[in-house]
Amino acid sequence: MTVVVIGAGLSGLSAARTLQRSGQQVLVLEQASEIGGRVQTLDIDGYRVDKGFQVLLTAYQEAAEVWPEHEMDLFPFAAGAVIHGQEVKQLFDPLRHPSKVWQSLGSKLFTMRDIKSLLSLRLGLQGIRGLPEDASAEQAPEFLARLGFSERFTNAFFRPFLGGVFLDESLSVPADAVRFVLAMFARGEAALPAQGMSALPAHLSQGLSIRCNCTVADVEPRKVIVDGGEVIDAQAIIDTRPPASTAWQSTQMMAFASPVPQDTTPVLHLANLHEQPDAPILHACAPSLVAPDYAPQGKAVLYATLRTGRPSAPVEEVRQTLSNWFDLPKDHIEHLTTVEVRQALPESPCRASQDARDQGLYRSGDWTTHASIEGALRSGRIAAEAVIQDLEAKSDPETA
Repeated sequence: MTVVVIGAGLSGLSAARTLQRSGQQVLVLEQASEIGGRVQTLDIDGYRVDKGFQVLLTAYQEAAEVWPEHEMDLFPFAAGAVIHGQEVKQLFDPLRHPSKVWQSLGSKLFTMRDIKSLLSLRLGLQGIRGLPEDASAEQAPEFLARLGFSERFTNAFFRPFLGGVFLDESLSVPADAVRFVLAMFARGEAALPAQGMSALPAHLSQGLSIRCNCTVADVEPRKVIVDGGEVIDAQAIIDTRPPASTAWQSTQMMAFASPVPQDTTPVLHLANLHEQPDAPILHACAPSLVAPDYAPQGKAVLYATLRTGRPSAPVEEVRQTLSNWFDLPKDHIEHLTTVEVRQALPESPCRASQDARDQGLYRSGDWTTHASIEGALRSGRIAAEAVIQDLEAKSDPETA
């Protein structure tokens, strides 16, 4: 009999892959017309537009096993940021870009205390390889203040950078989540697949039996009823759908076609919210400078992530900002689309463990562990391993 997985997002695909590799028959049911869940890529006239700015952190342990670098065509960002305020300033990882050390130090972006805090933070991240087993109560603003970071540096760097990561520029997120994400950036690279982020679920889905456009109407411990009344019997069911009570962060991203910028450094651009608190966007990048196939030859695609918790900026204001940041004529920057994802990141506990068993069913999803690619993959694997363990326990008495 088949194990049914509801949902073909990263968590569901991870669960199905784990089950299939253990010898189980698996059927994945997906309500949408395409797999991938929240990891999707549009193709607009040859420009690749991810549904929200996302990257793959190569230091993710689950991701490294699922997507070995020798099997994936990955392109890394430079380890740093260009910060736009009253002046343009740069901040690069001195261990990876030693030639840019003096530019970073001479930017007057931080105080001596900020430098000491950065060194302390970097040392403290060295031992972090995965999600914590138990979540602490400390929040990100308390954590950054405890380390001694100035308000100026926090607003110039951490708020636009981490605000884009967590889709919450107030940084009302667990300190554990910040430590984990910063450790992953420090240990590995932020990368894009050549064919867009949708290449990740496409690779993960290889060899799996998946039914798209299939809406689940009801679920029982060993039975799935889909719209139209079809009943699918199952040995076990993994349901990746989050509870209706789940709180979500949303995101809006504008994508533009443009000429190739003169500065081709594949780096993230941030709004200095200390000097420009009313900036229309948190950050921007040209993903085609990272992975060339994101745009037609001789062209570029620009992404701009809008501010969180406030009305959307007009397209013209965002276009002007990108013109200033990338030193491009405004009239040569063409709006392709605005991507809005209302359920982009779920509220999650930031922990490595989860209780996958739930009243005869199994639950998985990044909402159970950590709202990230790593959290989704890990959750799916844990749920699948719980299914495998339980099925083996049931079969043991029968074979004895």
